[in-house]
Formats: sequence, structure tokens, C-alpha cells
Amino acid sequence: MTSAWSSPTTSDFYSVFMVSINDGWAVGDQGTIIRWNGTNWNNVASPTTISLNSVYMSGSDDGWAVGNYGVIIHWNGNTWSTVASPTTISLDSVFMASINDGWAVGPEGVIIRWNGAAWSRVTSPTTSWLSSVCMVSSTVGWAVGNQTVIRWDGASWWNLPTATTEWLNSIDMVSSSDGWTVGDAGTIMHWDGAQWLSVGNNTLAYLFSVSMINSTDGWTVGGDGTILHWNGTSWTPVAHPPNQQYFSVSMVNSTEGWAVGDRGTIIRWTGTTGKWIPEFSTAVSILLLAMATVVPVAIARKKGAKSTASAPLKFCRVAARPSIWRARQTSRSDQKRLESIRQNKYHSRSALLYLKEKSVEGIL
Repeated sequence: MTSAWSSPTTSDFYSVFMVSINDGWAVGDQGTIIRWNGTNWNNVASPTTISLNSVYMSGSDDGWAVGNYGVIIHWNGNTWSTVASPTTISLDSVFMASINDGWAVGPEGVIIRWNGAAWSRVTSPTTSWLSSVCMVSSTVGWAVGNQTVIRWDGASWWNLPTATTEWLNSIDMVSSSDGWTVGDAGTIMHWDGAQWLSVGNNTLAYLFSVSMINSTDGWTVGGDGTILHWNGTSWTPVAHPPNQQYFSVSMVNSTEGWAVGDRGTIIRWTGTTGKWIPEFSTAVSILLLAMATVVPVAIARKKGAKSTASAPLKFCRVAARPSIWRARQTSRSDQKRLESIRQNKYHSRSALLYLKEKSVEGIL
């Protein structure tokens, strides 16, 4: 049985990154930071109360997170600390090609780079909102956003034609000739080394994050509790806890991965059950363990038989905290209102993900 673990917060999570099966991080609303130690997720002291939109770890003793208003924080193996930022524009994604070479992107086409000593602005070929960046090496990289795909060639970033009119939210590259990007309206596109091509699937949900293990194994998650798996041939839905919104997924290997989302949602893939597993709270674990011990004993005593306490009861894993979130389809008029909000550099991508789902409830 999967060991008991639970989410230590009800704050929204916007990004998760797994260093290994025993070490992982997630960040989110109001500077929330949590860490996986192989047994449970625990809160970690944060140097900011500003929402963090993306986290990337180069290792257990080096990592970065970025967020609203251009906030940048660094992990040195002991503590997180704030680092000077060259922008006040919100940053939506960070990726490290190495400890001394990193990138972050955001609205208005903002691109910044880490050289091992400081972050600085880099010339951008676009003013479009950039949602995600992924580097294959120091000379090959990609970033995607609002109907936009740009490429780094080691000297400069340049625009690449794309066959979609949808917002692209996430990108992950397997190699320089194999990569994936996902976005709104169920958009999934594949890079074959020469061009980006649309790949069919059976969803129109917003897809917020993609994580590829290799060319024949990958995952994407999104709104409406959507989770799709790539098997080398097609993207297919996979069983998951219902009524959730998943904003980020990070896979360690084919049998270990995590996804996070709204209201402290954390789910785990182990590859053993064929479905994603919701949090399993310590309280529930203790209760069921007690039941597994007491009930058989009581039954045995009633029948005058020997104790069978060593034989545990079979029970189903249950979600300790059912989500009250219900995904809703955004109307055309709401889409237009969202587009106007997107022009405001102080609205983070994470806020927009929320607004997309809540706009019909009159929040906009």
C-alpha cells in the first residue's frame, strides 16, 4: 500500500518539480513552498508572500522559483532567499540549462537569463505573453505562449511559425528533434525536428502542463480534472480523482510522478494501480489501521476463535479532502474579457488559469 501522505496546505499550487523519488518541490499562491521528503509533503519557509508560478531544481541543493511582479527566489540547499530581478513584470516559467545558465519568461514577451552571477534582460522577438520555457542545452531552447513559439539558437531568440491560434501553456522537450507543447482547447502539438504539428486527442479542456519521460511516455494535465497519457502512439485519458484542476505535472520515471492544482490538490502516479492516487491523510490512515486491527479481533472473539488481527482489512483509498471546485466552460464574451485582462502585466498566468474557470461566476 502507498504510504500515508497529505497536502499541508489549501493554497493553490501552480508548479511542481521532482528532483528524485525522494525529493520534490511545489510552489504556489502567496509564496507557498512545500517539499517532498520521500514520505510526506511539508511546508518550507518562504522569503516572499508573492505568488510563485514556477519552480525548477538543478539538484537537491540548487533551485529557483519565479512569480508575480518579477519575484525570483533561490534555494542553496538550506534556505530560500530573494534574488535581485531585472523586471517587475510577472514571470511565469523558469528553466535551468545548468547551474550557471538559466532562463525565465513572462508577459509582454519578457525574457531574462541567469549567467551564474545575476539575472538580466535578453532581447525578445515578441511582445506576446510567454507562458513556458524549456532548454535542451545552452544552445537549443524553446518558449511558448499566446499563439507564439520562439526558439533559442545559442545567439538569439527568433519567432517560429506555428499552426495554432490557441494559447500554449507548457512545453517539454525530449531532445532537439522531439518535443511537445500543450494549451487551450485541448491543443497538443509535437516537434519532429522540422516543424510543429497538431496531434489529435479527445478533449477540449485547457491543458496547463506537460511532462515527458521519453519519446514514448509522457503526461499532460489541465482543467476539468483532465489527465492524458502518451504511449508513443496516442494521447489517452487516465483515471484520476474527480472534480479537480491540475496546473502542473512532473514525472521522475514511468512509475513515479506528481501533479498539483487548486486548493492544495496533490496527486501521485505510481504505475501500480493504473490511476492517479489522491492524498491519503494521516488521520484517515490511523483510523483505517485501527479498523484493520480492532474489527478482526472483535469478530474473532465473537465467534470464539483465535485472533486474526494480523490479517489486515482490505479498503479503498479515499480522498481526505474532496474538492468543491467545478470546472465551467468559459463563454465567448468572457474570453474577450480575459484577453483584455491578459494585457495587464501584473496579472500572473496562475491568476488567469483561475479566471478562465471562474469567469462565468461573475468574478471578472
